Amino acid sequence: MKWMDEANQANEGEYVMRTSKYAVIARYGGPEVLEIVERTVPEPQPGEVLIRNLASTVSIGDVWIRNGQLAFPFRKKAPKSPVTPGSEVVGIVEKTGAGVSAFHHGQLVAALTVSGGGYSEHVCLDQNEIMAVPDGIEPEDAACLTLNYVLAYRMLHQAANVREGGSIVVLGASGAIGTALLQLGRISGLDMVGTASGTKHNFVSSLGAIPIDYRHADYVREIKNIRPDGVDAVFDGAAADIGQSYSLLKSKGRLIVYGFSSPKLMQMFPSLIRLLALRLVPDGKKAAFFSLLFAHTKNPQLWKEDMNRLFQLLLDRSIQPAIAHRFSLEDIRSAHEALEQGSIPGRIILAMNRS
Repeated sequence: MKWMDEANQANEGEYVMRTSKYAVIARYGGPEVLEIVERTVPEPQPGEVLIRNLASTVSIGDVWIRNGQLAFPFRKKAPKSPVTPGSEVVGIVEKTGAGVSAFHHGQLVAALTVSGGGYSEHVCLDQNEIMAVPDGIEPEDAACLTLNYVLAYRMLHQAANVREGGSIVVLGASGAIGTALLQLGRISGLDMVGTASGTKHNFVSSLGAIPIDYRHADYVREIKNIRPDGVDAVFDGAAADIGQSYSLLKSKGRLIVYGFSSPKLMQMFPSLIRLLALRLVPDGKKAAFFSLLFAHTKNPQLWKEDMNRLFQLLLDRSIQPAIAHRFSLEDIRSAHEALEQGSIPGRIILAMNRS
């Protein structure tokens, strides 16, 4: 593994490169507002670990941060201070602060960072935020698991509680989270239907689901023709029509909404009201919103437990993240452009500190 050679080249306490590169957003706009800056490599404080970052991912949430859709109303042009996006950090321990004993120099670790920072060559994190990555796992694959696969695992087995042999519908099945849901669902022997554009049907079929074209067909009617009695769970990452998604459920089925087509409150509000209203309907079905980042803030230990389960599935080759593109940190603008085009299924990886 090439990253292991790079880890061996860096001796603890010796820093040939005293500066580190970061991608920052100092003003809102298109991909052109992403800038690469250099800063002094940070020193870990007591209880912290300095990580030489190798991999992160580029997500739609990063785009919303960049274009200002997640900004406060009184900060429409620029954030208060430059922001470095990126929810995943997978890299090599380069130095530990006082009081850190669980991690050592050269060890591959992973973290889910609620506050961002993944678009950086070095980052200091509290030791309680990180976990060791087992031998035999590549940094890029670990980065894919960190958010999307944990989210999919948690929704499938906890929020929706789908039993082995159950039935599900995944809306947006060729996306990063949809792909994770289908791979995990196949392990459980689930009967799966997934919506995707026609060009991605072969990909969805390869993951064990019946593909339905949401662009050129009445996908709700088609799904009901295939599963007239309804399904055990529907996973909706856009909340474009929650009522339609809810109608696909059988008695005691569960609708799990995990995202919206826009983060703007005025656009989210009708969907939120509809979701709350459905929770009051006494028909035996359930509708809920699930956010991994909110759950992670409350109990980060659960994330580590889920990651260990997923690491084992990856080592067993039961799952395999689909990676569409790899970009260097310097090509972060191209990475955002590729994500917004959305033409190829799979995750976009940001690879750093690679020679």
